[in-house]
Amino acid sequence: MSRIKVLDEALWPKVPRDVIAEAEHAAQAEPVWIAMQGNGHVVAVDPPGSPDVATGDLVFIAEVGPERGGDRG
Repeated sequence: MSRIKVLDEALWPKVPRDVIAEAEHAAQAEPVWIAMQGNGHVVAVDPPGSPDVATGDLVFIAEVGPERGGDRG
């Protein structure tokens, strides 16, 4: 199971379950973001860097990362 960090609490309830499932599947090794495009579509996208400095017509809703394993000290 992946871990989800919600970045926009107001938009999170609008994320379709299939987009969450797609993001969780894609985030097996690398983080994936859930974002709303300028046209209103909510999609899973590869991260371009950091949502704090990203520009363009995306509103970042959540970061979906791989489940943290016990390999970190």
